[in-house]
Amino acid sequence: MKVENHAMVGVPVAVGIFYVSHSWLFFWVAILVGIFIDGDHVFDYIREEKKFNFRHLFIKSYKGDFKKIVLIGHAYEWIALAWIIGLFFKESSLPLVFTIAYLFHMIPDQIANNIKPWGYFITYRWLKKWKMSEIFYPPKPGRVKAVMEMEKKHAKAHKKS
Repeated sequence: MKVENHAMVGVPVAVGIFYVSHSWLFFWVAILVGIFIDGDHVFDYIREEKKFNFRHLFIKSYKGDFKKIVLIGHAYEWIALAWIIGLFFKESSLPLVFTIAYLFHMIPDQIANNIKPWGYFITYRWLKKWKMSEIFYPPKPGRVKAVMEMEKKHAKAHKKS
């Protein structure tokens, strides 16, 4: 899912959490968890390409063109870890905020992306040796066509520079 779509979901969730809790901390946790988890895509891109190009990151992502994909932030196991930490500190509000914001990020990703049912479990990705072809279904033809158009525009923009 695109960042702007996550923002359209994540900001109202964060506002709702603030409305109920009156906590700026919980508001910002919800924003970070609900929107900025996608920073892990940058890690995967740099790991594989050994450079960073913001536009190409999106093209590569939408084409499903990674050989291996870690997506360290996209793992349902983080919910369990949040609750374990919460139990250790005898705190349940923060794990609850984390869980709500996290699920409002992950469930739309699970629906919108071509990921296999267990693909957002890091243990599953580890068992599949991080191979993107084992974790995601191939991109839909219409999506590939749209990405190819993006690539053409990207190539033309680079020729002009």
